[in-house]
Amino acid sequence: MTKQTLRAEMAARVKNLSETYCREADEAICRRVIQSDAYEKAQTIFCYVGTAREIDTMRLIHIMMRDGKKVAVPLCVAAGVMEARRIEGMGDLVSGRYGILAPRLQCPKAEPEEIDLVIAPCCTGNARGHRLGYGGGYYDRYLPQTRCPAMLLCRRHLLREDIPVESHDVKMDYLVTEKGVVRCE
Repeated sequence: MTKQTLRAEMAARVKNLSETYCREADEAICRRVIQSDAYEKAQTIFCYVGTAREIDTMRLIHIMMRDGKKVAVPLCVAAGVMEARRIEGMGDLVSGRYGILAPRLQCPKAEPEEIDLVIAPCCTGNARGHRLGYGGGYYDRYLPQTRCPAMLLCRRHLLREDIPVESHDVKMDYLVTEKGVVRCE
């Protein structure tokens, strides 16, 4: 199976998930993240802002700020290239590339070496740390610049064992589903 085929299959699967399941799973995933050791140890967290088909991370971002964490979110600056920009509140988010909420251009950059934890999105993932993104390569280019763990958020009904893996694909350190946090092998 190609990555493109699997992305299409997972998009169809997401459409068939009930709103109730997604809301409950997303809330449980956020709870699992904030209860994790990786979260506890992190001072600066780079977290994506979820779209309608992804885990809703807005509540998680609110909690991070409440907990005194420095929060950075992605700003796409070119095809396949993103930066982490620090936000102080939700007012720092505006509609960006692809209609995804992104930080204002005035938000300060967080250098990759400042980040203690990256929270990444996916179409699907598995407990071996394999992640299928949306095809832009943003995280596969960004993650090698960091020196911190990467955490993948994925609803349990979207997990797949048979993810095509290429040499440039970066493995995740943790997989978080509504059922728990798994240290990837």
